[in-house]
Amino acid sequence: MKYCQLDRITSLDLGHQLTAERTLRAEEEYLKDHFPLFPVMPGVMMLEALQQASAWLLHLGDSFKFPLVFLREAKGVKFGDFLSPGETLEISAQIIKDDGHLATLKATASKKGRVTVSARLTMERSQSDDPEWLGTDERVRSLTKKLFFDRYGDPSGIPKSID
Repeated sequence: MKYCQLDRITSLDLGHQLTAERTLRAEEEYLKDHFPLFPVMPGVMMLEALQQASAWLLHLGDSFKFPLVFLREAKGVKFGDFLSPGETLEISAQIIKDDGHLATLKATASKKGRVTVSARLTMERSQSDDPEWLGTDERVRSLTKKLFFDRYGDPSGIPKSID
């Protein structure tokens, strides 16, 4: 994942909700083009933050059982405000429906109480179509779990969501 859109996970209620923070830094690569005289986080990157929070919530909720979790659909995406360097997004992903392979989440990001982006995301959990003997699913599962632990630490140390 080239652009990690979550700096830290601030709370976690397994199977229900995850909250995180993301502070935009002036030296981020894509701000050189978006926009040089008025640098703001691109809307697609804000949406990516919602997707990443949602994916981690699903991975953690089923103990990384499915190696692949990806965005299938984004509905009702609404942008409300810009995010400039030095400002922090507060991101929330909440599961509202889950059937095992498909999950629908309400995801929002705000700064200082003002919504910057909100959406209803449909996420899909999956396995690869590779033959089992290749070990693709286990390798991807292991790398994904390692990535999470390297970035955010042991999830048991994350405070539980209060909502």
